[in-house]
Amino acid sequence: MKTSIKNLFLLSAILLFMLPESAYALPGFTRQTGKDCMTCHAQNMPKLNAYGRHFALSGYTIYDPDSETQSLIEGTEVALGLPAVLNVSAVVRARYVKSSRREDLTLTDDVVGIERGELQVLQASGLYFGGRVADNVGGLVSLTDDTSDDNDIAMGGKAIVAYPVLNGFGGFSLYSTQVNGTFSGMENYNTGLNSPLRQFENATGTNAAQATGIGRGPSTGLQAYYGDDRFFATFGGVIPSQNNEGIDAGSSIIPFWRVAYNQPISEWNVMLGAYGMAGTVKASDQSLDGGTIDSKAILVEIYKEGYGFDFQASGPIAGMMTMTTINVVVKNTVSATPENLLLSPNLQRTDNEGGSIEFQINPVESFGVKLAYLNYNNNYDVVRQDYVEAYDFDAYSLGFNYLARQNVSFDIEYTHNHTKSGVLDDFYDLYLSATVAF
Repeated sequence: MKTSIKNLFLLSAILLFMLPESAYALPGFTRQTGKDCMTCHAQNMPKLNAYGRHFALSGYTIYDPDSETQSLIEGTEVALGLPAVLNVSAVVRARYVKSSRREDLTLTDDVVGIERGELQVLQASGLYFGGRVADNVGGLVSLTDDTSDDNDIAMGGKAIVAYPVLNGFGGFSLYSTQVNGTFSGMENYNTGLNSPLRQFENATGTNAAQATGIGRGPSTGLQAYYGDDRFFATFGGVIPSQNNEGIDAGSSIIPFWRVAYNQPISEWNVMLGAYGMAGTVKASDQSLDGGTIDSKAILVEIYKEGYGFDFQASGPIAGMMTMTTINVVVKNTVSATPENLLLSPNLQRTDNEGGSIEFQINPVESFGVKLAYLNYNNNYDVVRQDYVEAYDFDAYSLGFNYLARQNVSFDIEYTHNHTKSGVLDDFYDLYLSATVAF
């Protein structure tokens, strides 16, 4: 049962021991760097521009040496470089979600969940701690709502050690997340490989990496990286779980890699990248959904393999800033031995692929119009899955974003889903959201 004592314990543990996993657009960073929000973000938050990627590659350690609130405690005989003030930010997001999709696949007249419309506030809000921790060390800690029945709070974080190398930064990222996926330890392009960095609020209806599941979900990993204004490369190992009890860590590290090259062309930046993973996990059947392990747990061997490529182009058209992102998931499979024991809603047997293109144009700096197309193909014959969709579909989306202030935004998104399997009729998804960061 959830209790206030449990909540207090979780909060205290996170404050003491965690560093945040994903930043939306944190005002704490503006206090640290002395720069406004749009210095790091493109069109609207949380999408990153070139300077935002540079800041992230530094491990969030860049600061304003003239800022009185962010003066450093340098240390004496041993170097320290600790900011005098801890960066704390809150993101409050109210979201209304409605869908015409039938949640009941027996095709009865029962209407449940978001078919009636849901107002989501706590589910989409969070408290964040992060930035520079010491010389060459930074990180992020997030406290957000946990949609599972085990905890009130989902915690995630990453600690980064980064050093200037050539024209950029190189280092290591140690991370753990419940939602942001394999590549989230250090991934700064807006193509959906890191769950927060995408163009639409309706992630699984507009982005291939999110729809297939390759760019989201629980992950605990360590990765090495190098990045500069043009080139980015990383490799590492990951366990697809945030609860690592019951994991045979000696043979459970899944190798992954990611490369990207960004070419400036006049006022444009054009990036082409690729990514992949392949490996085996040995874990108890109870560990992957965050639950506790008991004597009934059974060891399951799980194999994950996925590959794809992505593209990002940003620049002006007729004086209006635009961004185009493409993600093509060529292969994404998850299999298990014994097969019938892979029951976690966070990691299910999967065989799918997909491709998406997302586009935003800002007629004026504070107002953006968004378009998206997603093609999703499921190759695993099953009636229903919780984590990814069990049917083929094409999705067409239209959205609008308005920045009332740099830290206050409003979004409207509409997605028409054309299903191909005959299991469901065509349906729509509607997202209305308002976000305030402070």
